[in-house]
Amino acid sequence: MGPGLVRGKGVSMVLFVDINDICRAPLAAALYQRACGKPAYSAGVYADEGAALCKAVCPPLIGAHRSRQLSAAMLEKADDVWCVTAAIARHLAEEHPQQAHKIHAMADIEDPFGMGNEAYARCADEIRAQVEELP
Repeated sequence: MGPGLVRGKGVSMVLFVDINDICRAPLAAALYQRACGKPAYSAGVYADEGAALCKAVCPPLIGAHRSRQLSAAMLEKADDVWCVTAAIARHLAEEHPQQAHKIHAMADIEDPFGMGNEAYARCADEIRAQVEELP
């Protein structure tokens, strides 16, 4: 499953998924962990394994995050998989029908990549609001 993706006994595992795992998904995982006190992880459908976060994302909140490529094992191990767009959720459900019951879509969160700090701030606000509503 990769480093850090270990579920403790009796602890649910929540996985956030975006395209590259360098902005929206890691931010959602960090905010979820902070809001709920539960472990959360992130991965990307087409991640460049080990890539650094976008510079505009809040590094202190996320720490030394490095992107992870989504794997079938991650989907299997996760109790809930939250995708930052409906399109990503549909793609995962089609590619992994046996895991479709745990794949959910957040309200589409626009990718702020290359749009400047204001777009990243809007993205963070959207993610924060949605994460606070998750079960």
